[in-house]
Amino acid sequence: MRIPNLPAPESRVYIDERRKLILAEVSLRGHFVLDEGLVVKNKFTRNMGYIIDGLLRLVDVTVYDEGGTGRTAKTSTGGLLYSYSGGLSMGRPAFLQFGTGTTSPTVTDNNLGTADINLPTHYIDTVESSTSTQLVVAARWSPDASKSYTEAGLKWISDINYNYAHLLARTVFPSYLTRNAYTEYFDGYAISFPANYTVWFIRALQMALSGIDVRQTRGRPATATDGSSFSIRAPRAFAGTPDVVIGSDNTPPSPTDYNLKSPIASLSSQSQSVEVDTTLQEVRVVRTGTYTPSTSVTLGEIGLFCNLNGYVAGSAVTRKTMLVRVALSTPVTLSAGTTYTLGIVIRLP
Repeated sequence: MRIPNLPAPESRVYIDERRKLILAEVSLRGHFVLDEGLVVKNKFTRNMGYIIDGLLRLVDVTVYDEGGTGRTAKTSTGGLLYSYSGGLSMGRPAFLQFGTGTTSPTVTDNNLGTADINLPTHYIDTVESSTSTQLVVAARWSPDASKSYTEAGLKWISDINYNYAHLLARTVFPSYLTRNAYTEYFDGYAISFPANYTVWFIRALQMALSGIDVRQTRGRPATATDGSSFSIRAPRAFAGTPDVVIGSDNTPPSPTDYNLKSPIASLSSQSQSVEVDTTLQEVRVVRTGTYTPSTSVTLGEIGLFCNLNGYVAGSAVTRKTMLVRVALSTPVTLSAGTTYTLGIVIRLP
């Protein structure tokens, strides 16, 4: 498997002057990347949105298993390797699965159309550039019988005790995918994040899937909002307290940004929700708040921050870290005494 330069998702800013509403929307894009160079776009399911929401807020959330039953995901640990029942630590819980179904993917899919063979994940990594970052889950494997497949899914196990697995993304191939017996393949899955997402966020997601829960340790390096360095904890990377902050500078974003260029203030009365849109067939993680300037200010950037667990000089720490930054192509004047609703939307089409 060669990981190509995948198409960068887009970012958009919605401005409704009448309602005094400004939302910065940033999309993710997922692809199955197969050994022969085939790259196929997926459909994210609602479960992916719920997991991101749970990690950011550091709370348990309900996700739907392969049979459609709601199960509790222990995302309140800040990682994805702690089994909900029995207090059990898991191995790598994300994996790919091939199937033979042909129904069109939907945001509420709970399983493949006709699930078949699982792939053994051995590779979880990031591919980083100056314009985007990719999170990759992949497997090197060999089938014991030749077969053709028509679909694939990315899944995650939440409970090793009861073997509860949850579909995060699904695709149907444009043509049959043949896998021959006793031939080695390197098949994978990649989520592409545009420059609006910091590399620290994607590294934290990687660490949430890596290591051993009962032996938490040092993972990838990151930069906190004050410019200091720390090592992200694996696998309990996330520490909660999400925060939307606005600023005045609209310099284009970079994956290595660690703070807004010119911060103004955190929003008041913040709330977060997951929207499952069965009309547009997408999931959105939405965090909003309000701001009433005492004097007119220029809005040029909106950022999403969160605490991450880490280590500095031998001690366990938490560090406020920027996860998302959106720069407005045209700055907006926020008038004194007017209350505005502003926010960040993580869109999963």
